[in-house]
Amino acid sequence: MGWKKGQAVQLVPFSEATGRVLEVYRDVQQVFGVPHVSSFFQYLGTQPRFLDRYWSTVRPIVGTEAFFACAQRLRAAAYTRVRSGFEIPNLKVEVDRQQFSPGACDELRDCINFFYHSVPMSLLLAATLSEAFKGEAGNASVPRVPATAHKHQRRIVMVEEDSASPAVKAIFADIRATTDADVIHTVYRAFARWPDFLKSYWNAIKPLTVSETFQQSETAIRQDAIQMTHEVPGPMHFSASDLTALGVNESDAGSLVRVTEMFVHSLSAALINVGVARIAMDGGSLCSAPQPKAEVPIL
Repeated sequence: MGWKKGQAVQLVPFSEATGRVLEVYRDVQQVFGVPHVSSFFQYLGTQPRFLDRYWSTVRPIVGTEAFFACAQRLRAAAYTRVRSGFEIPNLKVEVDRQQFSPGACDELRDCINFFYHSVPMSLLLAATLSEAFKGEAGNASVPRVPATAHKHQRRIVMVEEDSASPAVKAIFADIRATTDADVIHTVYRAFARWPDFLKSYWNAIKPLTVSETFQQSETAIRQDAIQMTHEVPGPMHFSASDLTALGVNESDAGSLVRVTEMFVHSLSAALINVGVARIAMDGGSLCSAPQPKAEVPIL
């Protein structure tokens, strides 16, 4: 019957990837300059032949100036929406209270900057694939001008659910119950590196995630992402016959479509969460921190 809402989403983590799947994961890291492969790609890794075809199709698109420009616009629009729409607490005082060392503070900020950089790209990719299942995504008239190389970010430590401490597992369980999440996004798994910070962060953001403003913001961000799928190079399309030719049976094909759509929703929410974390570490929404410039430096 395939995947249904509420079921666990199967992933192939980097540590278990082999063959072509591992090659794609490594290439994803290289193209985006990231130390981690997103859960979205780890899900696609459960269908190796499809992942191979998908990445071969999308790689010339994601390496363009147009793709990175769209991701940047999505990032900036989401940041503005979060900053103007939410009352965000000051989590810097929590970091000080928890006596983070200077090195740990730098690592936490690098972690937030990493997701601020990577989540909009993952969202744009998931939205583009979701649209490609329905018809042609992308625009053939958009030039495929190669983007400049991106500086690689340092490794991000992720806490796996199975190996997490009881306290962290309890927070993860509360996140699932509160947000109706089918996967624990890597933002939370990365913050679990610092359990006390994760607890403070979740306590701060939990009331926001169940608010009407959050739902409206997530919908608006998702719509922005879908709109931008028509502004990246293309075209890209995966029909039912294409999936059959790749050995994807009807049940798995339905799961691909539904889980990809789920990631569009979850990554839209994750982009809000990352914006909240970034603003909270700058002192909260009532501080006078400047708006990000058009080009956000990658730290």
